[in-house]
Amino acid sequence: MNQSMRSKTADIELWIRLVKEGNKDAYQHVIEFYQLPLYRYVYQLLHDREESEDAVQDVFLQVFRNMDKYSRQISFTSWLYKIAYHHCLNLIRKRNGLLSRLHLFRREAVTTDYDSSLRVDEILRGLSLEEKQIVLLRVVEELTFEEISLILDCKAATVRKRYERTRVKMQRNYVNEEGKSNGKEPWASISTER
Repeated sequence: MNQSMRSKTADIELWIRLVKEGNKDAYQHVIEFYQLPLYRYVYQLLHDREESEDAVQDVFLQVFRNMDKYSRQISFTSWLYKIAYHHCLNLIRKRNGLLSRLHLFRREAVTTDYDSSLRVDEILRGLSLEEKQIVLLRVVEELTFEEISLILDCKAATVRKRYERTRVKMQRNYVNEEGKSNGKEPWASISTER
């Protein structure tokens, strides 16, 4: 972990401690720090701007109300994303079968030597919600397998194995769609390490 990241983590833990001690104003720093990445994450799951904005507000309220339940045994980021994940799953369930509308990415992101304009949502076509979750948390949010395991309530080794299978599935889907692989490994940049 670099010096800047350690400093941000220390700041977050300070703000959390202040909130737990009754300083409600300190929570504004937590919101400002996490609002954009949390919105991106939620939007990737819900694919609806207004619903995502409401969901982020709901998650921040839920986190604030349950702040006394947070312990430093896991990172605050993992705890926050776990709450967001479960909140979004509940919203998705309420949609009753609209999972096919989910698109995790709406921007140019993972590019390959094949085609630099390849859209990530095209790469993720055909993946289950769980597979998309793992890719999103791993590649976009850059969480470790351990952090993802806390969010998804499973073992880190299970997440690692599912991620590797998903990576192979994505590669196979891409090669099948393109009809060729040009002899290059498009997913080499999506590491299984960490």
